[in-house]
Amino acid sequence: MTSPAAQLPSSNPPSSTEHDLQPVSAEQWRVAGDACVARGDFDAALQCFESARASEPAASINYERLAVTLVALRRFAEAEVRYREAIARDPDNADSHHGLGWTLEQTHRLEAAVHAYREAARLNPSADGSSNNMGNCLQALGRFDEAHDAYRRAINGAPRVPLYYRNFVQTKRLSADDPVFAQLEQLAGDAASLSRSDQAEVHFAYGAALSGVGRNDASFDHLLKGNALYRAGMRYNETESLGLFARLPELFSADLFAAARGFGDPSAAPIFIVGMPRSGSTLIEQILASHPKVFGAGERTEFGEALVTGIRRDADDPLRIDIEALPEGNPARWRALGADYLRLMQRVRAEIGPEVTHFTDKYPFNFINVGLIHLALPNARFIHSRRSPLQTCLSIFSRIFHDVPFGYELGELGRYYRAYDALMAHWRRVLPEGVMIEIAYEELVDDLEANVRRMLAHCGLEWDPRCLAFHQTTRRVSTASSAQVRRPLYRTSIRRWQPREDLLEPLLTALGPTLAAAGDHLAP
Repeated sequence: MTSPAAQLPSSNPPSSTEHDLQPVSAEQWRVAGDACVARGDFDAALQCFESARASEPAASINYERLAVTLVALRRFAEAEVRYREAIARDPDNADSHHGLGWTLEQTHRLEAAVHAYREAARLNPSADGSSNNMGNCLQALGRFDEAHDAYRRAINGAPRVPLYYRNFVQTKRLSADDPVFAQLEQLAGDAASLSRSDQAEVHFAYGAALSGVGRNDASFDHLLKGNALYRAGMRYNETESLGLFARLPELFSADLFAAARGFGDPSAAPIFIVGMPRSGSTLIEQILASHPKVFGAGERTEFGEALVTGIRRDADDPLRIDIEALPEGNPARWRALGADYLRLMQRVRAEIGPEVTHFTDKYPFNFINVGLIHLALPNARFIHSRRSPLQTCLSIFSRIFHDVPFGYELGELGRYYRAYDALMAHWRRVLPEGVMIEIAYEELVDDLEANVRRMLAHCGLEWDPRCLAFHQTTRRVSTASSAQVRRPLYRTSIRRWQPREDLLEPLLTALGPTLAAAGDHLAP
């Protein structure tokens, strides 16, 4: 995905002599602002660009610089205003339209973002980044034919950018005679000329394309290469991550939950869908979001943000969270954490109609935070999404996930899954009855209605047949499963092709015999 940050010109920080000279023109203020951006001082850059705007209020470039800087500060509402002011002064500037599209995309206003990207591509037909981003938005909206057309334009405009191919093949099975397949095959053959990150991208993309035409052995060979390249550039501390999983059961006991019963915020609105990536969580959310009283909020990081706020409070603040001192108990502390989370989730309120009583939060790694979430929101419900361990791991291994650092080496992937499985077993043992249920993907495919009824009852929702027609629900889906949840369930999704056992040996050993064999009884 192409962000507007790339549009900021790089500049060397000013020397001490330059610091002593006060800019007197808009151009000098822009130079000073660019220098601040180059060293990461965005607040100072903002002041410089404001001075440039004050000096030269008719120049669109000043508004664009302000907008790009506000985006870097994640002040998207203000950035949108500045981009629109820039466009009003220079309607033919494709960069401003692209930047507006990016800003709207960050605030999940995808229809408006598509319009902005389309205008950028109209003004600059060679704007491959705008076409790619437009494709991403259209894909999330379920408008796949339009998305594929946008990706083709991006690829034709920049045939040596592997990211565009990977975005395309994740939702489109290419035939061997498709021109894009031929272009990707040619690029894969010249992978050595690319940067390491681009080599990884092209191997993932070509691996997916080969799988689509049934060349599975060759596909897995490229996935092995892509994962090895990606892992080489990834920072991941396995000892630290798995050590945290082992520590949590010591901190969160059934006695702790019993003693803290009712301490948190009483809201029953949140439904947390947790589990490993590629385990069926997007399908579960799509089903629930098809209910008129449920809003599917997607993968949210707000609980983590609220937790960081609580941990960073002043040491003398009674609301400060000390994870190592959980047994001490403090009703106000947990109520504040729940309230902080709900306040942050007000970001989605503009998208929720008055009839909605619940929302889903399907950030999968909240499986780590289950204990803290229950203390903060005791009436929230959890749905644990599960799938065959081997199928889950192979699915993760076939894709690039920017928040899954453990997924690029088979042994690390298996050990992480094993630690996750042990932690979820602990939550099952210690959570009060009725707080969490588990939904197995394979069972959901086999008996959709029974499992949908079970989920709705668990969440305190009345039966609604629209949940069975989930594939007809129109909503934003921004995960790797955006195409799958727009189709009815199909049994071929239960088990994917598996490579030879000797190639999987690191994963099978790491999982252990019980997990490695789980789900093997399922028919391909």
